[in-house]
Order: sequence, then C-alpha cells, then structure tokens
Amino acid sequence: MPSANQLFRSIGEVFFDKNLLTKEQISIVLRTQKKNNNYLFGQLAVKLGFLSEDDLLQILSEIYSVKPVKMEFLYIPPNTLNFLDQNVAISFFAVPFYSDDFCVKIAISDPGNIRAIDKIISVCKSKGRKAEFFVAKESEILRFLELIKCNSGDVSKNDSLFLLNKIIFEAVEAKASDIHFEPTENFVGVRFRIDGILKEITKINFEAWSRIKSKIKIISKMDITENRRAQNGHARISLAGKTIDLRVATVCSAFGENVTVRIFDLNNGVKNLIELGFSKKDFLWLKNIVSHPYGIFLIVGPTGSGKTTTLYSLVNEIKSPNVNIITLEDPIEYQIDGVRQLELREDGLMSFADGIKAILRQDPDVMLVGEIRDEETAATAVRASLTGRLVLATLHASTPNDALRRLTDLGLKLSDFVPSLLGIFSQRLVRYTNGHAGRFPVTEYISFSDDLKQKILFSDDITNCTPSQTFISSVKSALENDLTNIEEIERVFGNAFI
Repeated sequence: MPSANQLFRSIGEVFFDKNLLTKEQISIVLRTQKKNNNYLFGQLAVKLGFLSEDDLLQILSEIYSVKPVKMEFLYIPPNTLNFLDQNVAISFFAVPFYSDDFCVKIAISDPGNIRAIDKIISVCKSKGRKAEFFVAKESEILRFLELIKCNSGDVSKNDSLFLLNKIIFEAVEAKASDIHFEPTENFVGVRFRIDGILKEITKINFEAWSRIKSKIKIISKMDITENRRAQNGHARISLAGKTIDLRVATVCSAFGENVTVRIFDLNNGVKNLIELGFSKKDFLWLKNIVSHPYGIFLIVGPTGSGKTTTLYSLVNEIKSPNVNIITLEDPIEYQIDGVRQLELREDGLMSFADGIKAILRQDPDVMLVGEIRDEETAATAVRASLTGRLVLATLHASTPNDALRRLTDLGLKLSDFVPSLLGIFSQRLVRYTNGHAGRFPVTEYISFSDDLKQKILFSDDITNCTPSQTFISSVKSALENDLTNIEEIERVFGNAFI
C-alpha cells in the first residue's frame, strides 16, 4: 500500500502527463496541502484554480475505474436520498442517487477512500442491497448533502433547482411533449402536454419561480436580464441517466413571463416508419414516395402533429452507405447515424435558403429541409429538386390543398413548383381510446402524377387536386377498427366529421 504522499504524487504525475498541471503547480499544491491536511490533492488543485472540476472528475474516474455521474440535473426521490444515515452521507461525501430492490447507486467525491467504501457497502448489505459507486463533483454532492441535512419530507421546498429537476423528471416519465410555466396573479401554474392534452401538475410560489426561471434561462443561453422581449433557447441535459434536449421559449404576459419547454428524449432515438402507427396503405405510399431519385416531397400539418418525426423516420428508411443524405435543421432534434446533419447558426447569419445553397456544393443525393418558412427557402428547395435531388421538407399547412395555396401565398407560381412535386402528405395525431396509451396518425395525401401536374398547370387551378387519401376515409377506418372515438375526432378536427 503506497503512502498518502506517494499517492498524492502519483495523482499529480497523472495530471502532469495529461498536461493539466505544471510541475510548479504540483509543487504549490503539495506545499499548500502540508498546511491543510483536510484537503485531497485534486480538491486543493481545484480550489487553487489550477484545475477544473470536470478534469478532476475525469482523472478520478480513470484512476479508480469508477464511472462519473453528473448530478446537476439529477432528481433523487426523498426515500433514495435518505437511504444512507445522515452522518454517514455527510462524513464520506456520499449521496445515494438511485435505488431498487437489489442495488443502490452511490455518488462519492473520493472513490479512493477505502474506509468510506467499506462502510457504505456494509450499510447497503445490511439493508439487502448491493452498492455500486460513481464519482461526482464535490460541489454537486454538497448541494444534495444540504438537502439531506434539511431532512424534510418534501426536499424540493428547500432547493429550487431540485424542484426544477423534479418537474422535468416527472415530465419525461409521463412522456410529456411540453412543460408550461404560467404565471397568474397569486402563483405560477405548471402544466404538462401529454398526448396532445394539457394537464395541470402543480403550483409554485413566485420566490421559487424566480430562481427556476433564471436557471432555465442560464442553461438555455438566454439573457436573464430580459423579461419583456420574447426569447428562444436550447439546452441539453443529462437527467436520471437520460440525455434530454430542451427547447425553451419565453413570452411576456400580464403576470410575468410564460415559459414553455419542449422536451426531446434523445434516448428514444429515431423510430422506424413502421413503428409510427400508420396504416399499411399509408406505409406503402410513403415508402413509394421516397423511392424516387429526385423531386420534392412535403409533409404538412399543424404544430405538434408529428411532421418532423415522420420526416426523420423516412430519412432513416432510405439511408445507405451508397446514398449521401444531408439535413438542414433548426435545431437538430435527433442524431441519425450515417446522415450528415447541419444546424442553422445561432447568430442568424445563415438562413434555410443559404443552408440549401451550401448543401448543394456537398453533392447530396437526398436533402432534408427542416421547415419551409419563406419564399426564398421554398424557391431554393424547389430548384434543388430540379437538379436531380430528392428533397424532403415540412411546411405549416392543414391539408395538401392548403399547402399548395401556402406556396403560392409565399410568392411562387404553380409553374415554379408543381413540375417537381412528388407528393404532399398531411397528418394529425389522434389519441387511442381503447385502453392503449399514446397517439396514432390520421392522414390525407396527394400523389402528383404527370397527368395531374398537366391538369393543374393547364387550368391554373389547384382545386383540381383529388387526394389519394382523405382525412374522412382515414378517420372512418380508425373508428371502424375501434382505435378511437368520435369525441376524440371532434377534439382534433372540430365538427368537420359530424
């Protein structure tokens, strides 16, 4: 067993070998340590400003072969947080962050403390659990130790960040798509959107909300001093072992800023097309559309109708080592292996139209355009499809015919885009009402054959478009198969089908 000083020196040598500390800095740490025996070498290097906590965490993980865990966005249920005796947790800087009937996961700041490890293993064994250790930042462990000291039945009352993590955690567990923070005169209401329906979750006071809102803005890279101008932001966090993307939007209301957080659980990844709940007829139609080597295909529908999810699944369907697929997104929602994904720059110096022009220089076979928002983007996407590329894009419109009107409203002539159109696909998401959780798509779409294109161009009239599949037939099929009920159809479509 090496002496403490030898261990400190060997750790110092690891930092030196990785160019994280100079020999002079190592000497200063060792000299300072003689006067402050309570500090470990790495902790002191951090306190002296020579080393970042992230670097220390990585080195300790390598030296002791213990996985690191980030605790900033960790929600720990009270029964797990208090699994260890308060004195044991505080004495050894150890925090339980996960437990089940067999195992307890422990975050510890010093994985080399054999006495602490042995004691915690003994405690866990006495309660019928196996202990699994992870190394964490001392600063993050300290925050949870403060919560343990409070020893409250509802620890969230003592820590606004803990409350924020709890809300996000519960939203992810409930498979919510959005969290709404809505100030009223007396409190801030919190609602989740689950399967398209808003559900009231809790109320929080303004003191806690002030800190929560500031934290949301900081992690989303927003201006925390700006309270009246609408802002948009983005954050990626690690929560309870999952990687979560948050898209944040603020807007000023009568009682303060409303904050909406859209949630993307990146661990779910991109679903296969067959997993999205389309009928066999819809599935085969979509597969046929993306089998074309060139042309433009549009997916339309209101916000939250699953347009982007379907688009990603189509890209996943056609990706191949022989196909060069490039996407342009704002922002990138899911990473797809084998596909080059570009994100619009946050400084706003590159538009969708600029991005399409840049992508064309990369010799793509297939292009995904996240959203057509303006005339320049629409015209550029159409031109790209006319140069022998397959272009997939979304557009905000209710139906295929509405999509054609939207393109003309943006300033395009029918003769500009109709020749390159392969199809327009519109979808809405409807809840199952037969005991199954989740939603399924109802669809309407048009295939643009050469005969239909000539008919439209000759008459200059988009009302000549007859859908290959209408919402009415899709809804009728769903009702006949007892997938949903008329009340849910009325909720999604109004009284259009009564």
